[in-house]
Amino acid sequence: MKAVKIVSITCSLVVILAVGGFGIYEWTTEGIISPTTLFFVFIGIAFLFQSLTWGEMEGKHEAEKDEVEKRITLLSSKISYYVLLGLMVLVLIVSEKVTSLNDIKNLPLVLVIGLACITMPITEFVVSKRVR
Repeated sequence: MKAVKIVSITCSLVVILAVGGFGIYEWTTEGIISPTTLFFVFIGIAFLFQSLTWGEMEGKHEAEKDEVEKRITLLSSKISYYVLLGLMVLVLIVSEKVTSLNDIKNLPLVLVIGLACITMPITEFVVSKRVR
């Protein structure tokens, strides 16, 4: 394993453990879960998987990738798009505790889910028109 990859993984784990540990401490002592703590734990997890996949926190630039790596990026982008949409709907259902769409009160979240649903098809349409 390259030294850069080891350092990237180690730094990511340190961030996750330090911020996550502080978040757990804060949750147990004060009974709150800080959005800042959640955000930085998610950033640490993202950097960890970036490091595990590409060998460094910043990942590889598109020009440096071979065909297999480009295929990995394309496929994972499409899969993650649909997984994210599913998770957003799950968050909406759990946070609103409803089964009927007419009972939902959190309209900004519904708007974001709707925009997320149309983002990829519109982007693919625009890119296909520019390429062709």
